[in-house]
Amino acid sequence: MSKSFESPDYWGLLNPDWKLCNRGRRQSPIDFDPLKLLYDPGMGVLNVSKEKANGTLINSGHSVQLVLDPHSPPVIIKGGPLSYNYRVHEILMHFGKSDDRGSEHRINGNMYPAEVSALLEICNVIRFFSCARELG
Repeated sequence: MSKSFESPDYWGLLNPDWKLCNRGRRQSPIDFDPLKLLYDPGMGVLNVSKEKANGTLINSGHSVQLVLDPHSPPVIIKGGPLSYNYRVHEILMHFGKSDDRGSEHRINGNMYPAEVSALLEICNVIRFFSCARELG
């Protein structure tokens, strides 16, 4: 399989603001230390488009995945601390066998029963089409 410029291997080259993507070696999983987190009251509101979208729900046995139909109205996330608009392609929910594990990331060293992640596309940067027109 050939690599595309859209793969994470090239993100640090696409935008100077993402140069750390080329240098990072220990990016995931992350153990969040609540004492080091900062609250930014000027961050603004994160907005998620409200159109109904179609998708397929898949149970892989270790996760539940919602894959959005590409022909369905797009789900767009924008605002808040985000510099770009993001289109949601899929949502992954993975669970552990017990309530004390399942999450990939930790908070203050603790794992949790589940974790949700999303596969997003940055509009107008990675692909050469505009999600702005899809926002209506």
